[in-house]
Amino acid sequence: MGDHFWPAMYPGLIVGILYGLSLRGVFNTVVAALGGLVGAAIAYAGLIAVDLNDGLPSVIGLIVAAFIGAYLLTNIAQRFRGSHAKS
Repeated sequence: MGDHFWPAMYPGLIVGILYGLSLRGVFNTVVAALGGLVGAAIAYAGLIAVDLNDGLPSVIGLIVAAFIGAYLLTNIAQRFRGSHAKS
């Protein structure tokens, strides 16, 4: 990763979009994509701080943090919106 911030955000965007699509709806997809980006950005900062920026552990960290970010942001948005995922 190093100084390549935006390429490190791609896993967050992909994971967020996939999670949002699993919930159905454009609103959920957009919110989950934003949450995935936020989660990946936080993971990026943390991984750079501990100098763990190359290899599989950094990719796993980005993906896990992106999923957590997408999950949390969609839950918060659905509470404000007053709706739940379609089943």
